[in-house]
Amino acid sequence: MSKNIKQIYVALQMAENDIKVLVGEYFNTRFNIIRVEEYETSAISDFKIVNKDELVSQLKSIFKDVSEKIGSTIEKTILLIPAYNFKRFPLKSTVNVENGIVEKTDIARAIKNSLKSTVSDDVMIINPIINKYTLNGIATRRMPEKEACDDMVVDIDLLCADMQMCYEYVSTVEESGIKVLDIVLNNLAVAKEAALFEESLKKNVIVLDVSRTCTYLSLLSKGKLVSTEIIYDGLNSIINNVYRSYYIPYKDIPKLIKYCVDFESDNMDYVVYAWSDQGSSKSLTVEMLNEAAIKPLYTLCEKLVTMCKPIIESGAMIVLTGEGQQMKMLSETLRTMAGCEIREYCPETIGVRNPALSALYGSFIVYREKALLNNQDVSCVDMLQYNSLIEQKEIDSEGETITTKIKNLFKQYIDKGGM
Repeated sequence: MSKNIKQIYVALQMAENDIKVLVGEYFNTRFNIIRVEEYETSAISDFKIVNKDELVSQLKSIFKDVSEKIGSTIEKTILLIPAYNFKRFPLKSTVNVENGIVEKTDIARAIKNSLKSTVSDDVMIINPIINKYTLNGIATRRMPEKEACDDMVVDIDLLCADMQMCYEYVSTVEESGIKVLDIVLNNLAVAKEAALFEESLKKNVIVLDVSRTCTYLSLLSKGKLVSTEIIYDGLNSIINNVYRSYYIPYKDIPKLIKYCVDFESDNMDYVVYAWSDQGSSKSLTVEMLNEAAIKPLYTLCEKLVTMCKPIIESGAMIVLTGEGQQMKMLSETLRTMAGCEIREYCPETIGVRNPALSALYGSFIVYREKALLNNQDVSCVDMLQYNSLIEQKEIDSEGETITTKIKNLFKQYIDKGGM
């Protein structure tokens, strides 16, 4: 690995209602979050890009905006790919250990060989995942670097997604002038970030990643990402019903349903929102909000529990994440209907303590593992610009006291003709 201990990573996630960008710095074995940005879009529908020119224009503007905010030009990005038409192809890759001692290059060669495998015509390989190593007749999940053996068998899962969708997403990003450094499946990124592969060795884990327009149901079992299904229902069904019932300004409804819907409230008459409509003042109480939210919420939970029921009956835990995790009554209703352990997951890292950012942050982890295995030292921004900016800030801050800051502010005020 290069001696450079600092890399800047950028991750991009495009969904039906928004585009998210995450910028992070890998420094001294840990990630520090630099910037989180979110932008609205209407150029994507049902995982298809419906207006490519508009999306390319939006991405150009977005990357320019983020570049200016971090003080360095973004050149590359890790791209999150939805687990649409998700398929898994397990295989075994056998490699001859040339020097009799396992090196990272031997493991990288096993992965490279697996990528030559044939998969379905409608999907493409996104992420090859190693599940197990077998050498000298002993199986292990730990990377056997420096172990002595002549041959090594590596169990690998090829995780795939819809080919046409992947092509559209990648080509659109690159047409905006940004190189795609790597692509990562959103279900894999969430599982990695939440350390759910290890959890699934004890019991089956069902991950419910609830977004606005859909919900991803992913099953992890025995340390493997087994399957992912998509239900085309999410928070929007609740948001839209509240809007149709009371015609509240649409942009304010998501926060209301996440933090104010409460079927067990001791004060149902409490006003949670007030607004003006054509000169008339209106207010919304907890009871009114509950009435509009309860039916679509129950419908969503019934769909999710019905899909998960066979796995729940065999013994499983549900992990709830995504934007839907922020809705208290969603987890409570699921807990009642499913009758199993429900864990609400949110990243703990400062800067991304938002369940809707789980996949974005997880993509850093997935890419970092690949970079270490292949001895890659890559950053997504112009590091000369970035380092010079940091150095300049250090120079500017040297010896500056509170008194100095006040004097400088006062001088700026005088220079502008304030007195």
